[in-house]
Amino acid sequence: MGVLTWIIVGVVVLAVIGLGVQVFFSGVSRGVNKVLSNPLVDKASDGAKEFASNMTGTVTSGIEKQLQPK
Repeated sequence: MGVLTWIIVGVVVLAVIGLGVQVFFSGVSRGVNKVLSNPLVDKASDGAKEFASNMTGTVTSGIEKQLQPK
């Protein structure tokens, strides 16, 4: 793992030790709820779902064309 990864792991471990496990995870949970309730995140996730749906449709239609007998 890189140096940045070890620094992040160290900061998280120190935060858990300093705050306590229950307080740390409840804070993380509250933060996730705030991010997920943001309308911008909703729009981005809807766009990502539509993009993924279009890409899988394109790929599967290309595979179907190749598998059809000539």
